[in-house]
Amino acid sequence: MKFPKWEGGYGGDPLSWLGMQSALVGIGIPVPRVLYVDEQNACIWTEDFGDHFLNFRLGNRILDEKDNECAATLELFKDALDLLVQVQYPRRHLLNHPAQERAFDFEKLMFEMNFFMTHFVKGWLGLPLTESDPRDRELVKEMESVCTLLHGAERVLCHRDYHVRNVMVVRGGVRWIDFQDARMGPHTYDVVSLVRDSYTKITSETRISLLKFYGAKLNEARSRSGRNAISNEELFHEASLMGLQRNIKALGSFGYLATQKQKTGYLKYIGSTIETVLADDFSKGSGMRISDAFPATSEFLHDIVHGRWKALFESKLRAYGVTETF
Repeated sequence: MKFPKWEGGYGGDPLSWLGMQSALVGIGIPVPRVLYVDEQNACIWTEDFGDHFLNFRLGNRILDEKDNECAATLELFKDALDLLVQVQYPRRHLLNHPAQERAFDFEKLMFEMNFFMTHFVKGWLGLPLTESDPRDRELVKEMESVCTLLHGAERVLCHRDYHVRNVMVVRGGVRWIDFQDARMGPHTYDVVSLVRDSYTKITSETRISLLKFYGAKLNEARSRSGRNAISNEELFHEASLMGLQRNIKALGSFGYLATQKQKTGYLKYIGSTIETVLADDFSKGSGMRISDAFPATSEFLHDIVHGRWKALFESKLRAYGVTETF
């Protein structure tokens, strides 16, 4: 099959979408059915999953396991985590798929960190980063350290963009979309994308409970396949590192979308995303505090919302017409 009018997009091309769709259907993951493929115009007609995102019932409410009004949404989040385990340790044979050729290795993870430097720090905030500044050098060094640690993690199949707007609710069940960029990566890559999602307010206790829920499901699946269990400390340690990397990448995306695509609607999530990093929810289970392990990174992010860059940050929001933040 060929798409002569497709003009690019590594990992995001129609063939990648079709290859991943076929593989995911084969292991029982609910993804859109293919209705028609128009090769000449690089167009795929698919089933429509509607417009109910995973968090659609919340409104402005904070996802809190202690709030009975959140019970239905909390179960949907658990269903979404359960689907991740089904993908990572499928009960059926997983067909060959495009993600096998792609991985979140050091180079890819560091590319995403540099994306933050280029499009958020320099591009949107307008801050210079120089090798002559010891704080800037330490910031880069710490980011390289995070990526090195994650490079060594055990790899499983990852959706790659597993936030609430890519998990749809259809007839009470969760469904996947936007999976064409799937690749191999750490267990918690998609998990932290969901439980530290920039578009949903979640209490610290609920984030921790959801990670523990995933860990229990994960170890059930590993046991079935004859693998050793992953301890809570190991899981939380990886999630702390992965959460830092994912939230930093999200900030880079927000900066890129504003400066390069003129999509400013994401800027309101910057402050809350940084606060999520600073809250460091998973330190309670990992034995590692982000502020201790990566002080330059923690200080830099803190300074954007609370310190030396706060005035600049707020002026940038005003300049882009952002009057309300999340």
